[in-house]
Amino acid sequence: MAKKKTIYHLTKGLRDRVDAFIMRFSLLPDQALFDPYIMQWVRDLERNWERIRDEALCMATTDIPSLGEISPDHGRIAADRRWRSFFLEGYGYKRQENRARVPTTAALIDRIPNLCTASFSVLEPGCHIPRHRGMTKGMLTYHLALQVPADRENCWIQFEEGDRLHVCPWTAGRSILFDDTYNHEVWNNTTDTRYVLLIQIRRPCRWPARLLMDVFFQGVRYSRFVQDIRKNLDRRGV
Repeated sequence: MAKKKTIYHLTKGLRDRVDAFIMRFSLLPDQALFDPYIMQWVRDLERNWERIRDEALCMATTDIPSLGEISPDHGRIAADRRWRSFFLEGYGYKRQENRARVPTTAALIDRIPNLCTASFSVLEPGCHIPRHRGMTKGMLTYHLALQVPADRENCWIQFEEGDRLHVCPWTAGRSILFDDTYNHEVWNNTTDTRYVLLIQIRRPCRWPARLLMDVFFQGVRYSRFVQDIRKNLDRRGV
């Protein structure tokens, strides 16, 4: 039986052309990692990181589904069911029942301009997310570390940028901002669970790239990729 193609494969040719156009008008350089403080809202999140952490940790891990269960398009990278995601918002759809459980976090992410997605990302002990790259340069990805294993050097994300390899362990209360179209890989080789607030925002760009991104993200909003996640979350009641 033929392997089911994901949105990543089905849109590859289109995405390459869209990415090239976006980068012509990007206000940021083409690089893997950025100073997170170029985004004004980052310090607001960091000032409140303990309150965000407390809300995240109030939920039992069993209340947070594995990403592979709710997002078929994540395919092989979410095969390890120890990677869990608690969705708060995605492509204009708000999970109101989830947001009601974390009101401080919900209020803070509502202040973030050009938000694409927001979730708590949970990496259980021993979990490994294999090497992969994201869907589009039209987004940047942000992590606010909430709970980090005591052996933090053995829980990290790494990025490939040409001949350089960036290895980034998380630090509680601190931020990482990156372009996830660079190949990256994640490990939790500890006996503790890692929690981060994961946010994706639109890349700052000049017009007309902003117009193209409006069209592209509207397409993603109504794609099977997003609609399958919504249906699976509704079915599970999370």
